[in-house]
Amino acid sequence: MSGGGEAAPAPAAKPAAAPVVDPIEELARKIYVELAAQVHSTPGEKPPHAKLAELSFRLAEAFQAGNLEFNTAARARADAKAKASVDVSKIEIDFGSIGKK
Repeated sequence: MSGGGEAAPAPAAKPAAAPVVDPIEELARKIYVELAAQVHSTPGEKPPHAKLAELSFRLAEAFQAGNLEFNTAARARADAKAKASVDVSKIEIDFGSIGKK
């Protein structure tokens, strides 16, 4: 037997912050995968990959714009988020009055 108690457990590591997710990029990635699968599953000449990526981003941006224009739930969420955020450029602080009685 060893002469000591059990070692204390190591402190739990702080979970790493999740990377910021760009909704346009995520949607464009999904569109690209679907487009590439369709293009490469058919015979014939294939467009360059860069053109598929460009089209994917254009479609994703158009969808997001249309989603905010036509989807009332998405528009309400965007409005609520805009109201909840604070524009610090509009905050005025009078530092001259601090410390005066």
